[in-house]
Amino acid sequence: MRPLTRLALAALCLTSAGLASAASFDCAKAGNATEKAICADPGLSRQDEALAALYQRQLKMPDAGQWGTILRRDQRDWIAVRNRECKGNVDCLNQDYQRRIAYLSHPLLHWMGRYVQGKCPHEGRFLDVTPGDAGQLDVEIYICPNPRGNMLLQGRNVLEAGQHLRVAEGGRCTRTFQFAADRITVTDGPECAPALKGAYVRDPRRSPFELEGAK
Repeated sequence: MRPLTRLALAALCLTSAGLASAASFDCAKAGNATEKAICADPGLSRQDEALAALYQRQLKMPDAGQWGTILRRDQRDWIAVRNRECKGNVDCLNQDYQRRIAYLSHPLLHWMGRYVQGKCPHEGRFLDVTPGDAGQLDVEIYICPNPRGNMLLQGRNVLEAGQHLRVAEGGRCTRTFQFAADRITVTDGPECAPALKGAYVRDPRRSPFELEGAK
């Protein structure tokens, strides 16, 4: 076999460098089955890069209060579950990345969180906000300390100009949710019961996807 020419050797080096820098991390340092699968599959590598860009864009969201802290925790949890559940399964990873990219693309995701009124988890109320379909937000209010059987309100709507979200409960009861950085102020309509009015403050230590058990 003839030795590699300088041109062929340079091309080989460039190819190796390209593989090492694929995805959103250094593939030369891929440390588990998931990272190795991402580096070995061009489609997964592109999805990883797209997801990383969306994640950075969400972190830079202006006037979002504690959103960065919440998102970093959420991303760490997702990576741990991804690695544990999919390992090196390409089909599993493809589906997981598609879901995560859709999630991080939600235009109102930065409002997500658990907003507390009172002294949860021991007493008071909490309001969970999660991304809904068609650019909407889902809102649920519970009594502390545990939401099972204690939901007071569940609704969904788009966020209007001025960061208002209105939830109609039937009859003449419509509640208004005023969103601001790390705070939601609820105003009850004239025939709303029970009264849920007041300020709910976002707690970056808690997730809207978990039960609020007594501690």
